[in-house]
Amino acid sequence: MAEPHNYRTVGFSMILVAASLTLIALLYLAIGDDVLYSDRVGKQKQFEYQQFLEDEKQKLEQAESGGKNLSVGLSEDMKMQNP
Repeated sequence: MAEPHNYRTVGFSMILVAASLTLIALLYLAIGDDVLYSDRVGKQKQFEYQQFLEDEKQKLEQAESGGKNLSVGLSEDMKMQNP
């Protein structure tokens, strides 16, 4: 029975493992001591999304009212002028 020689495949696998470990080390150096980096980014994106939803809700309310707010608030006085 012939012994299979997979030295080339094993060598490529070792190169891939070394490259992935190097990439992990570079990411660690880039992020530094900020271990909650993904948490901070996630909260920032969630805040931006909430702001977007509020803006869209306001646009929708303005479109439904015809773009004009005809209501008078309790603190506002209506001023009538006679010609």
